[in-house]
Amino acid sequence: MILDKIRKMLPEMPNSYQKIGSYMLDHEQSVAFSSIHTISRSIGVSSATLVRFAKSLGFEGYQEFKHEIQDEIRHRLNPYDKIALSELDILPDEKRLQKLFQNEYNNTRSTFSNIKMADLEIMGEGIKKARRVYLSAFGATAYVAQIFKYTLMSSLEKEVYVVSGSVSDYAPVLKSFSSEDVMFLMTFPPYSLEVRHVAKVVKEKSGSLFLFTDSAACPVYSEADKVIRCITNSLLLTNSFAGLISILHVLVQMVYLDEKESAAASRQKTISMQESGYLVISNPKE
Repeated sequence: MILDKIRKMLPEMPNSYQKIGSYMLDHEQSVAFSSIHTISRSIGVSSATLVRFAKSLGFEGYQEFKHEIQDEIRHRLNPYDKIALSELDILPDEKRLQKLFQNEYNNTRSTFSNIKMADLEIMGEGIKKARRVYLSAFGATAYVAQIFKYTLMSSLEKEVYVVSGSVSDYAPVLKSFSSEDVMFLMTFPPYSLEVRHVAKVVKEKSGSLFLFTDSAACPVYSEADKVIRCITNSLLLTNSFAGLISILHVLVQMVYLDEKESAAASRQKTISMQESGYLVISNPKE
């Protein structure tokens, strides 16, 4: 697949080609169905440079490259094409469920195909080395941050804090952030305005900022040290979190395996605390 090929080759491309490749990954629909002159103006390069870029990928010219992207998009979208609520509602139960499951599968598969393992490893190292871990998310994504917090605290001896809600809600937590800490920021359309403030504080305090978002359109994309892009297409709701939750789960397991002895001990303490709690609950008179 040509877009996957661009994604894999991007780090090794010359700077001018990296600019083109990054634009195409972020605007594949425009690239597929706009003229070479429109795309060249949007990127700020010449049409001849686009032709050379296409040839560097093994195509005879830009038109062949463009048709390949069109075919790839059609092939990918046809089975998972977003349909209106009214259309989904009239489908038989089996086909309706099939559509919903297939969409979530596609989100997770596409999210994983976008990942650079080196970036995920750097995030894992950030968790291990940080004095404290901060997780920031707003709106519906805040619930995912709580899941991430629970998973981290259940398996690791690490202080974990959630930055969420209004500015007055999270200010008492965020004020303690330092250069020894790491911030995981999760934001998807519509991007909450608060993410700008959180990112600004992290950068001012020289901390690490790791971002989970959907595209370079995210308002704090350029400020992050590392970015994981998650596909969030939903047939009904605003965003799907299937890809995001899967990545977070893998990330915690990576850290757990790297810190196996201490992580296992921490996990056992969590289990012992749970057993103690259930014992008290089941024997309220004792």
